[in-house]
Amino acid sequence: MIETAVILAAGRGTRFGKMTILRSKGFIPVNGTPMVIRSIHQLIESGIKRIVIGTGYHKEQYEALQQIYPQVECCFSEHFADTNSMWTLANCAGQIGGDDFLLLESDLIYERRAITALLESEYTDILLAAPETKFQDQYFVEFDGQGHLTKCSTNRSELTVCGEFVGIHKISSRFYTALCDYYEPIKHQYPKLGYEFALLHIAVTQYPLQVLKLKDLKWYEIDDEKDLKYAEELFG
Repeated sequence: MIETAVILAAGRGTRFGKMTILRSKGFIPVNGTPMVIRSIHQLIESGIKRIVIGTGYHKEQYEALQQIYPQVECCFSEHFADTNSMWTLANCAGQIGGDDFLLLESDLIYERRAITALLESEYTDILLAAPETKFQDQYFVEFDGQGHLTKCSTNRSELTVCGEFVGIHKISSRFYTALCDYYEPIKHQYPKLGYEFALLHIAVTQYPLQVLKLKDLKWYEIDDEKDLKYAEELFG
């Protein structure tokens, strides 16, 4: 049974402008509750015992959560300003250890069933997808007849769109080790690699990544003030 989750939360969230000068993007409230707090509660309610947060920008805000939630551990990436999500994820290796885990981004709002569906699935490595939802900045996925991930892209003309990338996953220790082994020799050449591209690489070259598409899932990734307004209406 999975009892560990990893939240990627190192980024600056610059597209929010002044809203992220004094706080990390994960602390932007949606209808009064910061996104990361909402995620922590949903993870704990789903049986998660350890929540490793990969931090960077305004790390102190996440570190303060350790005094409130004993489940929370923080792993600071000192190179956060010049790197991207795959660097943050690989940097958490020491604290993840050999655990299988849920992986999610800090700028998401979603129904709890997004978590429980992954935990209850028999598959060990899963990418959560949903029908097309976002009105901007969409990230599309394609999967084959077995439900295995075959392509990801922001350009819908590059693939047969089967769903939209949510940003929540279930990852086995084996898959994570392969991710880190792939990234280690190239990380200084590609410090700004997004973790989703590494996921795809491992999925098509080593271990299949099952796509779990949840119909009617209510969720949203919040990247700017337009997204925030839409999400508050969606979850209002």
